Amino acid sequence: MKQIAIVVFALLCLTAAQAQVKGSGVEFGFGADAGLPVGNDFKSDVNMGFGGDATLGYNFNAHSALLVRGGVMSFAVKPEYRQNKLKAISDGFIKVCGRYTFPARIYLEPQIGFTSFGSGKSHLVHPGNGFTYAAAAGVFLDKLKSFDVSLRYEATAAKDGINFVALRLAYSLKPGMFF
Repeated sequence: MKQIAIVVFALLCLTAAQAQVKGSGVEFGFGADAGLPVGNDFKSDVNMGFGGDATLGYNFNAHSALLVRGGVMSFAVKPEYRQNKLKAISDGFIKVCGRYTFPARIYLEPQIGFTSFGSGKSHLVHPGNGFTYAAAAGVFLDKLKSFDVSLRYEATAAKDGINFVALRLAYSLKPGMFF
């Protein structure tokens, strides 16, 4: 997985050096997430979750981009499950995201990837991993498209997977801003 990220980063840097289309180039960003569990029995075991992510991507033009995003969400367990000194159930992910931005600065982002999750020594969620899929809709808050807010649904296709709805606030360095 680490080798794939290095190859993607190198390709994005090489392509950015030759970019001639307005709005094209490499994008770097980070975001903060707040999520609520949904579906299966997971929501009966945990409260709200918080996390963050980092993004590396390439903007092909002013409307379309391909992104690689990695991060973690950590959900606090409910008091009745803290007897084994368990404090949180975590969801670490890496995803490939496509983004299409409409002229009104609204965007849609389908996402697929891989998630590793676990809860330490608890019986609630066994450590594991699985295929992750998500869909996000958001809006850029400024003309430079550097600040955005989005809402996404994310699910892991695995036994005892983690499914949640999250609100994400993010900042990005876009092509032509500083590099």
